[in-house]
Amino acid sequence: MVNANRVAIRMDVMDDIICDLNNNVELQRIFGIPVSGGLIVVADKSDLRIEDGGVVTLTQEQQNTFLRILDEVIQANSAT
Repeated sequence: MVNANRVAIRMDVMDDIICDLNNNVELQRIFGIPVSGGLIVVADKSDLRIEDGGVVTLTQEQQNTFLRILDEVIQANSAT
């Protein structure tokens, strides 16, 4: 059982998120293939985030596109 004070994500869900990000054509144009090669998972206390890993210097438009798509992918893979 997961401690209620910690953030948890099932590994199969993480795999689905990574797959969806890797298959996104817009993100492929920004980060290359695989998209996940340009991303990192950051854990800070009880916060878990996916961020760009600094492999590519993003313009503001690319940053906005990344955040929009990331939010869509996470929402699509979230438990309801």
